[in-house]
Amino acid sequence: MTKADLIWVLIRGAGVVLLVRAALVIPELLGALTWAYYFGDASSTATEGGRMALASWRTQLITASVYSVFYAALGLYLLRRGAWFHRLLSFVSPERSNTTPHADARDVSAPASGSGARAGGRER
Repeated sequence: MTKADLIWVLIRGAGVVLLVRAALVIPELLGALTWAYYFGDASSTATEGGRMALASWRTQLITASVYSVFYAALGLYLLRRGAWFHRLLSFVSPERSNTTPHADARDVSAPASGSGARAGGRER
């Protein structure tokens, strides 16, 4: 198994985990929807406690909806494509070689000033 294959396995595994997480948010979403519907009628919101409960369940409904959509969309992307994450995880920066000559600041010729001082005020 090559490094690229292992990266694809990790990306696809993360996609499956996110889809499972999206499925686990659905009961919370349905529960919040049920309670928001129950507290939504006019008789239960006549009291301050009823209004606070309705606001709480509406907030939970919105939060669960956003999480469910986010987890499902990201999970499907990772299962179907995931190319951006693959490029991110498989990026290897170019290595510097000790045998290749590199330009060094000290090798640059000194300016044409008469002082003969080098960069940083140091002399060779």
